[in-house]
Amino acid sequence: MQEQPLSLNGQNNHVITGTIFCPKTPRSALVIAHGMAEHAGRYADFARWLAKQDIAVVTLNHRGHGPECPPHQLGHYSDTDGWEKVVDDLHQVLLDARERFPGIPLALLGHSMGSFIAQSCAQQHPNSLDCLILSASNRISRPHLWVSGILIRGIRRLYGQHHRSPTIAGMTFGKFNRLFRPNRTDCDWLSRDTAQVDQYVADPLCGFECTAGLWHDFIQGMLTIKPSLWRQTLPVHLFSGSDDPVGEMGKGITRHAQHIQRAGVRETSLRLFEGGRHEMLNEANAEEVREHVFSLLVTENEFDN
Repeated sequence: MQEQPLSLNGQNNHVITGTIFCPKTPRSALVIAHGMAEHAGRYADFARWLAKQDIAVVTLNHRGHGPECPPHQLGHYSDTDGWEKVVDDLHQVLLDARERFPGIPLALLGHSMGSFIAQSCAQQHPNSLDCLILSASNRISRPHLWVSGILIRGIRRLYGQHHRSPTIAGMTFGKFNRLFRPNRTDCDWLSRDTAQVDQYVADPLCGFECTAGLWHDFIQGMLTIKPSLWRQTLPVHLFSGSDDPVGEMGKGITRHAQHIQRAGVRETSLRLFEGGRHEMLNEANAEEVREHVFSLLVTENEFDN
């Protein structure tokens, strides 16, 4: 297995960075889109494990994330067209993966924020992938997003795009963590594995507050997601912890899976891991979760076009 850095040219002179994990004879390939306030490096162990199973993996850092991001830009997509740019970055990585690994199925796994970027990419570029896997996602609740969007838009106008708002932090990550009181850390909602939580807390490239501009772009981007516009033959597989607050403790992500099915997507599945929190790949039962994702990548009929 070989590892090499990913470096691609994105819009506005942005350099897309990440890592390519390539086994000698890959039987399928996977692109991983990480979540908010983390980075691609956190998926390296999972990628190496998959590479040992002959799955090629490509990870990327979204704009405003990762070690190459200037400190003042951490947690901020762009001053203009932020959502369009992060979706286009992901599309560029998918195109590059197709060229690097021709003739084998290409899947896309998006976690949390990355799951919504992945859905937008699948919607806008339906033939760029063969399978969509969504980790720790949620339903698109338009009334809730509209209300949140109004508040965030006001904060952005009042304080500027780069403002990091305690109000926004309190109504998102802070709200999620309060569900697990008494709290040991500010990030208990991520996993029952305390060692994984502590690693996240100690990582300077994790857990930072994102800007009002990013939150505005994120919500507006989510509102564009419509499974009825997806390729109906695209296999879509969702997985989450039953105690993930982002997925409304299993209820929201279940409704999302049902919505995708009703929209006409012919092959949709949902796996809820009992007791799991937000980061199932870093949970107490991470090995079971890895095996589940692997099973999705090697089942041949998952990639029928």
